[in-house]
Amino acid sequence: MVDLSQARFEHVVNLIYETLENRAGWRAVLQGIHEAIGGRAIHLTAYDSRRGALSYSEGADMAPQIDLEYIQKYQFIDPRVGLMSSQTLDSWLHCHEHLDDRFVSTDPFYQEFLIPHGARYVSACKLAESEDATVILGCLRRPADGPLPPEALVFLDRLRPHLQRAVRLSQAQFVYSAQALVGHALVDKLRQPVMLLTTGGELVLANEAARGLLVSTSLVQVTDGRIVLPETYQRGFLDQCADLEHQVRTAAEHGTPVDKDFRSLHMRSGPGAAPDTLYGFFTMLAPERTMGSFGLRPLVMLFFYHPTSAQEIDSALLTAAFGLSHAECRVASLLADGMPLKSIAEALGVQYDTVRKQLLSIYQKTATNRQPELVRLLMNLPASAVQRAIKADGKAL
Repeated sequence: MVDLSQARFEHVVNLIYETLENRAGWRAVLQGIHEAIGGRAIHLTAYDSRRGALSYSEGADMAPQIDLEYIQKYQFIDPRVGLMSSQTLDSWLHCHEHLDDRFVSTDPFYQEFLIPHGARYVSACKLAESEDATVILGCLRRPADGPLPPEALVFLDRLRPHLQRAVRLSQAQFVYSAQALVGHALVDKLRQPVMLLTTGGELVLANEAARGLLVSTSLVQVTDGRIVLPETYQRGFLDQCADLEHQVRTAAEHGTPVDKDFRSLHMRSGPGAAPDTLYGFFTMLAPERTMGSFGLRPLVMLFFYHPTSAQEIDSALLTAAFGLSHAECRVASLLADGMPLKSIAEALGVQYDTVRKQLLSIYQKTATNRQPELVRLLMNLPASAVQRAIKADGKAL
């Protein structure tokens, strides 16, 4: 349902100028635009070209897992980046005019990331471009939506001078800052308990779910700003963090992929203590691989699953447990709902062969061989996901 009325236009303009005093107000602006023109999502991003870092990211109908997946895996193969870099401030980039259906049908960025997220068509414009920050507004549309319609473009062009003025007057909101890192904001939005740590165990960030976890288990604590695990697990965890950092650095130097991005941690309470179990999955965030979104030093991102504090595993932990991409998570979820492969391909707007290949990859990563076996595994989540990940990980602590 779209609403391109004058009342909607005036409402969004008012929201735009409220952002001058409230950085968080941009979400309401994007939501207002989304309600006006429809489509898949609206996204506002900013980049610091001097640092090569993503300095701002906010959206309407954009899950934080999408941004995290882009930052960690797909930013370097995004074919739209080169097109956008040469775009002027006074024009729109409609990606389908440059990247046709033949290109899209074989491009891994579209087939593995963008289309599975429901975004075949992207129209974008620069709101600001300076040495400090380049700010981009993007409108994402599903395969079934088609490109941005002319009447929606007219509405956006009426808004654009107001958007550009607000961005220019509050440019400090979009400049890279160690006190307002994009990666930290995304982690804070996740429902899954997540901590960001230095490789030596110093706590950098614990999201709300992780802070709640500290109250419900004694298997992980924070003392003097450092993570504390039971003695049986502490040294081994830190050793694995150091080894993972070494692997990431070595892979970056040689231009090769990391053999295993995620490691797992399985802890149980010791004799004489109340029975307790905690699972962790951790990966290395190297600045050069994450656009500096988590800062300019390497960090460990540690996901937790505690049976008493979570009733479901979200896509972030499912990815951590089995190594599934977001696209593979969606295919697996639709399979669990009883949808056949051809219908999944139609629903996601991808080729049948793409879905079939994703299913084969899912089988391999989850150690299953047939759809019924995979569905049983998925229907038994969350507990079996963690247990299977631990069994499959020969280096589990």
